[in-house]
Amino acid sequence: MDAQKHIIDEQLLWNYFSGAITPDQKTVIESWIQESEENKKMAQDIEYIYFATDTLNIIKSVDSTSALKEVKEKINRKRDYKHSFIFQLQRIAAILIIPLLISTIYLATKKDPVEFIEIRTNPGMVATVDLPDGSKVWLNSHSYLKHPKQFTGDTRDVELEGEAYFSVKKDKSKRFIVNTPFDLKAEVLGTEFNMEAYRESNKVITTLVSGSVRLSFSNKENTEETLLMKPNEEISYNSKTKGISKNRPYLPTLTAWKDGLVIFRNTTFDEALNILNKRFNTEFIVKNDLLYENSFTGTFEGQHLHLILEHFRLSSGIQYKFVDPETRSNKISEKTIVELY
Repeated sequence: MDAQKHIIDEQLLWNYFSGAITPDQKTVIESWIQESEENKKMAQDIEYIYFATDTLNIIKSVDSTSALKEVKEKINRKRDYKHSFIFQLQRIAAILIIPLLISTIYLATKKDPVEFIEIRTNPGMVATVDLPDGSKVWLNSHSYLKHPKQFTGDTRDVELEGEAYFSVKKDKSKRFIVNTPFDLKAEVLGTEFNMEAYRESNKVITTLVSGSVRLSFSNKENTEETLLMKPNEEISYNSKTKGISKNRPYLPTLTAWKDGLVIFRNTTFDEALNILNKRFNTEFIVKNDLLYENSFTGTFEGQHLHLILEHFRLSSGIQYKFVDPETRSNKISEKTIVELY
C-alpha cells in the first residue's frame, strides 16, 4: 500500500484514531503524517474531534463521577499509547479532559437555596444551551454562562463572560437580563442578539439581530446611562474609557460562528485573524505589518484552517507556516501557532 496511490482523507484518519484500520493502512497513514506540517495539522484536528466526541459520549452515558473517572483512565491510556509521529503531544489531554464543563452550584439564602448551572466551553469549541424559559443560547469558544436552574421572580438573570448568541423567548412579565464582567448589562423581552464580553478585551460588543435591547452602562461621568438599540446595530463599550461607538455591521460575519461557518465580507485582516483565533484556537504571529492592509471576502463551511490560509495565500499572496509549540514536561501549549509573512 503506497501513500502516493492512496488518498488519506478525514474518514480514514478517523478510522486510524478509532483503531479500525489494518496494519498496512496504519503504516501508510503514519508515513503520510510525517510528510508535511499541513498533514500533521489535519491529523491533529481529526484526533481532537474524535477524542472530544468520544469523551462527550462517556459523559452523556453515565453519572458525572463515573464519567470523570473513565475520562481520566482514557487519558492515561492515551499517554501510554506510543504514536510514531512526533506531533502527538500531551496537549490533546489538556484541551479535552472535558470538552464542555457543566457544573451545578447552590447559593444558600434565608429562603430556599438557589441552584445555578454553569457552562464553560474550551477554546475552539461551541456549545448550545437550552434555558429553563425556552430561550436558547449558543456559547462561543472559551466562554462562560451562568443561569439559575429555574427563573423565579420578575427577572431572568444570566451571567456571560466570553461570547454568546441569544434567542430569547418573549415573556413580558419577566425581563431577560444579561450581566457581563464590566459595568454593562443588556435587558430584553424577546429578541435575538450577539454579545461579546471577553474579560481580556475590556470591551463589550452587542449586535442586535431582531427585536430590541436596552443597554445600561457606567458612562464617563460614572453615572448610569441607558441606550435603546435598533436591529442591525452594533454597540461597542470600552470598560476602560467608558465610551461607546456605534456601527452597522454585516450580520452574517458576526453570527456565522454559531452555525460552524466562517464568513468574510470585506473583512479586515485584523478582524479575520480574530475570527479564526476563536474558531480554531490559533495564535497568529504576523511577521509583516503590511499584511494588515488586506481584506477578505468568502464563505467557508466545515473547512480546516489550512484551507482558509490557502485562500489567503492565493488571493493576497500571504505565506503561512505552522509552528511546533515549545513544550515542557509540566506545561502544555493549547493553541495552534501560525506564522504569517
